Amino acid sequence: MYVTLAHRGRLLELASRHDDTRLWAGGSTPGAGSVFDRVDLDHGRVAFRTLDGRYLSCRPDQGHNYGIYAVEDLGPREVFEEILWPDGRISLRSCDLTFVSAETGPRERVVVNRTEAGDTERFSYGTAPAALVPAQTRRHATVPADAQ
Repeated sequence: MYVTLAHRGRLLELASRHDDTRLWAGGSTPGAGSVFDRVDLDHGRVAFRTLDGRYLSCRPDQGHNYGIYAVEDLGPREVFEEILWPDGRISLRSCDLTFVSAETGPRERVVVNRTEAGDTERFSYGTAPAALVPAQTRRHATVPADAQ
């Protein structure tokens, strides 16, 4: 299922800013960097695949913190526990048991360093625009004539 992720109305997007290509929390219009294939895994866990086939991954960043980057292969650092909240939002917990968090203000970075889920660690899923979803996933199921 292709989705967008948002925090306070700002889309999370994989983009290059400040000489760093990572997930940022400042997108306003859905684009190729903000649409992800949400891959259901076992035990309430998910992975997110970019349109070019890479996976979002929790990795150390330049500031001795952790951020979300795109990598080629699916492994433990690309898997997130999905926590559902009563208000419909979700939190994502990494394999290090830290939460994905959207920094507000001028930086708009997405970091993975909080041990509790507050408001900055809660996101909303959105529907990906049909024009951005790969054609093979947009096919409509048809019922064969002999099965009707």
